[in-house]
Amino acid sequence: MLKAALLSTAAFVLACCTAWPAAASSNSLCAFVEYVATYGDTYDGVTTDDGDHLGSSFALRGAALSGRFAALYMFYRDKTASLTNATTPSGGAGTTLQYPAEQIVVPIFTAVNAQSEFRLEYRPSRLPFYAGLAYSNAFNNYGFPRLTGFGVGIEVQPDPQKRLSPYGSYFFFPNQSGTYALAAPTNPKSGSAHSAFRGNEFLIGGSARVGKTGLDLRFGYYQTTNVRRTGTFNFVRDGPFVGLAYRL
Repeated sequence: MLKAALLSTAAFVLACCTAWPAAASSNSLCAFVEYVATYGDTYDGVTTDDGDHLGSSFALRGAALSGRFAALYMFYRDKTASLTNATTPSGGAGTTLQYPAEQIVVPIFTAVNAQSEFRLEYRPSRLPFYAGLAYSNAFNNYGFPRLTGFGVGIEVQPDPQKRLSPYGSYFFFPNQSGTYALAAPTNPKSGSAHSAFRGNEFLIGGSARVGKTGLDLRFGYYQTTNVRRTGTFNFVRDGPFVGLAYRL
C-alpha cells in the first residue's frame, strides 16, 4: 500500500512537471521563505496509534533560485504524545521503547522528531522540473539514532509569476544511517548498535498569491517514510500542511 502511494505521488509530481511551464532561464535571483503548520500523524513505535501532531508542530523552508540552479534548506519539528502501552515500575502510565538488545518502559512523554535538510538542484534545458541532491539529518528526543544520509530526487518549484501554481517533490534516500549509543540503555557494557534505513520523502502542494502583497498561501500534503534495512523500527510521518511564504 505504501509502495502504491509512493508511485502514485511520484507520477502526480511528474505530471505537474510536464504540465508546468519552465521558469525563465535568466540569472536573476529570487527567493522565498515559508512557514507552515503540520498536521497528521507520526508512526515510529513510540507514538504508533497515538501519534496525532501537537499544535507546536511546524516546518520551515527557504529557497534561492538563480537561472537553472536552486538551493533549499528545510527544517521540521513534529511533537506528539508518546504511546501509553505499559506500566512503569512505580505504577504510572508508561511507554515501551524497543532498543536492539533491550526493551525498557519509561513514563509517558512528549516525543519530538525533527529533521534538517539541504538540497542543491539543477533544471535541465527544456525541462520544467529540477533534479537535485539532498543531505538529511533527522533526530529525536527519546534515544533512537540520529539518521543522516544523501538522497536524489526531483522538484517542481512554485511559479512566482502565477497567482496559483502547483509545487511538489520526491526524494529517495538509499541509506540513512545512525548509531544507538548503547544496544541496551541500562547496560553500559552493551556497546553501540548501528541502524540503517531507506527513506522516501514526497510533497504535493499549491501556492496562491495573496493580493498584491509579497505573501503566498501554501497548502498541501506531505509524507516521509524510513523503512529499516537494519534495526528495530520503521518511521512514517504524514499529513496536511498550511501556512504562508514570503517572496524576497
